[in-house]
Amino acid sequence: MADIDRLRLLLRRLDGEPADALESEELEFKAWEPDPSSVKGRLRALRETVVCLANRKGGSIVLGVADRKRSRHEAIHGVGDLDAERLRHEIYRGTEPSILVDIVELREPEGRLVVVRVPRGLPPHTTTEGVGKVRVGKECRPLTGSDLTRLLVERRGTDLTAEVVDGATANELDASEIDRLRRHLEEGEKADLAKQTDSEILDALGLVRDGDVTMAGLLLLGRERDLGRLVPSHDVVFLVHRTATAYDDRRDLRGPPLKVLAELRELLARHLTVQPVLGESFVETTVPDLTWSAAREAVLNAIVHRDYFQGGSVQIGLFRDRVEVSSPGGFLGGVTPANVLRHPPVRRNPLLAEVFQAIGLVNRAGLGVDRLYEELLRLGKAPPRYEADVSSVRLTLPTRTNRRFAAFVADERRAGRGPDLDDLILLRAAVDHGVLDRWSAARALQLPEEDAASRLIGLREAGILRVEGRGRGTKYRLARELSDRLRGRSSTDHDLPLDEERLRLRIESVLAERGELSNADLRRLTGESRQGVIRIMNRLREQGLADLRGRGRAARWVPGPKVAKRRRR
Repeated sequence: MADIDRLRLLLRRLDGEPADALESEELEFKAWEPDPSSVKGRLRALRETVVCLANRKGGSIVLGVADRKRSRHEAIHGVGDLDAERLRHEIYRGTEPSILVDIVELREPEGRLVVVRVPRGLPPHTTTEGVGKVRVGKECRPLTGSDLTRLLVERRGTDLTAEVVDGATANELDASEIDRLRRHLEEGEKADLAKQTDSEILDALGLVRDGDVTMAGLLLLGRERDLGRLVPSHDVVFLVHRTATAYDDRRDLRGPPLKVLAELRELLARHLTVQPVLGESFVETTVPDLTWSAAREAVLNAIVHRDYFQGGSVQIGLFRDRVEVSSPGGFLGGVTPANVLRHPPVRRNPLLAEVFQAIGLVNRAGLGVDRLYEELLRLGKAPPRYEADVSSVRLTLPTRTNRRFAAFVADERRAGRGPDLDDLILLRAAVDHGVLDRWSAARALQLPEEDAASRLIGLREAGILRVEGRGRGTKYRLARELSDRLRGRSSTDHDLPLDEERLRLRIESVLAERGELSNADLRRLTGESRQGVIRIMNRLREQGLADLRGRGRAARWVPGPKVAKRRRR
């Protein structure tokens, strides 16, 4: 993509050359007329050009320059008060898959220009109107069947981090970062490789190929000035938030990832705290707001799996009760927030991931999400929360500690009974919500209902959970003693189920007031299963306190003859 300095040099040539003569495979000039009636047409044409460039190598579109003019004065007419951020949104919303562009303003004496920087995409892209184009030389041509086939084949094996970076050579790599890489190698699964020469290490890891530097090599070992020039969106932004929209501190970390990790560790240590927690045996355990291993896992996932085709930075926001890590690029390969704990790992940047694996910072089996869950739950935090759309993933790491839960887990581990990850998830869900069933357990565990029910039964057999009801409507609560410890006596007393006599009195009162109740109404009123409700209502019917009208879904329980007799009195 053309940078601003190069663009200014090209614009000087407009005195004598028309703009279309200066265009290339990666550069397009477009007029932008001020007439409001033609806005829709201009946006449509712009989106088609964005798609065209994204389907090839990416590039830049300069708005506010007319073709076929022989002087700067005639060619540069500017864009007026065009809203750059709204334009960015219109392009994103009007392309499929959505393309997130960068927009830069360029002010020239003749007028204000807007430069739309289009990343190389994951083709085939079209507009939301179904128009697909691809750049061939200086032209945008319609996508044909053979073009689509070629783009799909190319996309299947696309790993941007494995591609050679134009203009980057091994001689320009940072020697201090190569030394840092070697130190990590000594502690990783390829420790023997650390004994080799620099060039042998770089070749073996795929960071240099036939003397040319790959994107992974540049990201890991490049000098900051080269990273800023060749991969401008590689940086990590660290924010300490005062509120959701205001921050007290901001750091833009623009170096290679291993250096950025070291800087982040210092920043987090400066802002996070540690608190003591007492167990039942009065053994003190120190619990940090967030461990470095959990923070590192989250940041590495953002760096390794982010979309380097797309603009934008990895952002780390430190709030009073959480840390948020956001990265460009949505989930791939069927991964969603609802299955991320169980789905096999899908790597957007395989080479970069393999290098981090070789130096011991990324697990081969893709257990990073498991580690995050277990680490947070063990320290008394809520589970991590993932949110995603087509353009980004946000991971929230809670830092607020449930001291009772943290002390319980620490005591169990000291006694050699450390609960496994699934047990931790269910225990925390029972503490937070008071009651579980097979459906809520399945959502928490991200497992099928049958598997979740088996885990619940296992905890019941271990005396950790107690049962209410029968069949598929069975509910599970913490055993009384454990509930007192983890939720407090008042919460436990509030959760105690009413005995059947109290339930009958409650039903009788509500039924008399409302006049009729369905089985679903009764389940909500009592917390009982369908069969439990039928059992109680049959006894009320035998006593003349309730009667059943209708069948199936239309069935309703109404006051019985004894209730009617009381009313007449």
